[in-house]
Amino acid sequence: MLSHLPALFTAPADAWERIREDAERHPWGFLPLMLLGSLIPAIASYIGAAHVGWQFYGNDEVQFLRPASAMLLATMCYLGFISALIIMSLMTRWVLFRTPQRPSMPISLTFVTVTALPLMLAGLTALVPYRPVLLIGGGLAAGLSCILLFFGLPSYMCMPRNDHTRFFAACIVGTGLLTLAVVGFVFLEMWWQPLEGGLYENVAAPE
Repeated sequence: MLSHLPALFTAPADAWERIREDAERHPWGFLPLMLLGSLIPAIASYIGAAHVGWQFYGNDEVQFLRPASAMLLATMCYLGFISALIIMSLMTRWVLFRTPQRPSMPISLTFVTVTALPLMLAGLTALVPYRPVLLIGGGLAAGLSCILLFFGLPSYMCMPRNDHTRFFAACIVGTGLLTLAVVGFVFLEMWWQPLEGGLYENVAAPE
């Protein structure tokens, strides 16, 4: 399946059809991309937070997370990304539950994982946790993922290109935004609370 990914940006319709064929032959072939691709934002977050540093609003001083705190942040980032992919696969099946093309869970996971590829690559922006870079990189990646979804849904799910398909795609995008917000908040809290706001070098933890 990995060999078809570059074609997504040149001939997306053909690439999606070949990805579907591979998914039917090897239902769990998406796992390497899912498990390894999700490491990109996690590793980048660790390096950016522990070794590059970031700045808080209203403060020009660069702060660094302690290695243990940065490792926990990276772990939560990884688990959050994996959880979001699984939830979005379930939501995709739910959106298509009344259609003859309702996918199985592995087929749905393959579709969601490939669609999330730009977001995985955008995780590299965490290497330099500079707010404008993060916002621009995240926005561009989200837009590209939406384009892949709108173009890929008919080809991958073997559906006609009509208003109904565009409606299904819009529903998946909407649930994706909600999933991103909820999962991001939950896993950020799971990192934030045990460390009382994170542990920074040369910054005392709050009383």
